[in-house]
Amino acid sequence: MGSIIPVGYYFVGKETAIVLLLSANAILLLVEWLRLRGKIKLPQILLRPHEEKKVAAYIYFQMGAFFSILVFDKTIAIAALLMLSLGDTASGLSGAMIKGGDVRHNDAKNTVKPAPIMAVMFSVCILIGLILSGLPLAPDMTYLSFYVYIAGALGATLGDAIPLRIMGKPIDDNLMIPLLSGAFMSVAGFV
Repeated sequence: MGSIIPVGYYFVGKETAIVLLLSANAILLLVEWLRLRGKIKLPQILLRPHEEKKVAAYIYFQMGAFFSILVFDKTIAIAALLMLSLGDTASGLSGAMIKGGDVRHNDAKNTVKPAPIMAVMFSVCILIGLILSGLPLAPDMTYLSFYVYIAGALGATLGDAIPLRIMGKPIDDNLMIPLLSGAFMSVAGFV
């Protein structure tokens, strides 16, 4: 489902995408506020067990999408959001098969995801870069070298594998993956 945002962004301009995401974020923040206050109940399939009393991952995903589109070049934002939606899904599926794959929601400090999970994330993000390198660009997009996509894959992998904590609380990777990926690609694009 998360791939709808970068795919849709391919077809619309930045201003339209920002307005649509602001509207969607406002609605989702209201729904999340009502859910956390106990005023509404979402279907269990939409929430993970650790999200029962905390802000759900979809809020961070939407915020990551909004900030990526706001801050980064269109091509970089699309790549970063695809790395989030597809790479994080592949990482999550592989993490479900490997013990110790979830480093954000355990009590251990300074834990990173196991190397096989990082390899899956990096590989999927590299594949995204390969695919994007060969696709025709929309008129408002810029060409990125494959090396820029490699930098984005590295940023996405780090955002997924290393839990950033602020005051002891983990920052959701749905926010970290596109922002780190986009930042790495932006820097690599200038080099």
